[in-house]
Amino acid sequence: MTPRDAIEAAEVAGAESAYRLQLAREMYEAGHADGYAAGFDAGWRHSEADMAAWWRQTGHAIANRPTHAELEERRWGPGGREHFADPRPGDFPGQGSRPRPEPETQPEMEATP
Repeated sequence: MTPRDAIEAAEVAGAESAYRLQLAREMYEAGHADGYAAGFDAGWRHSEADMAAWWRQTGHAIANRPTHAELEERRWGPGGREHFADPRPGDFPGQGSRPRPEPETQPEMEATP
């Protein structure tokens, strides 16, 4: 092999290496783009499924909640706010359930002129 043949063989090998590197780079970029697009689409599908499940659950909870009147009855009892403090069946009647006598008042002294 002559030096000129060796130089030409090296140039061919260099061109072949450059071609293979360029081909590998293009394949990597294409695969990366395809993989990114596939992952992006899969992520959106999962996200949309999660959002749909959340809306089903939340929408059901919102649609089937008690009315304002039911909430007020739960809060204040059957008589409403006006009768909240009224005695209820089963309440403790207190220790002395008989009425207490009224305290006697002192007669007022009249001023003498």
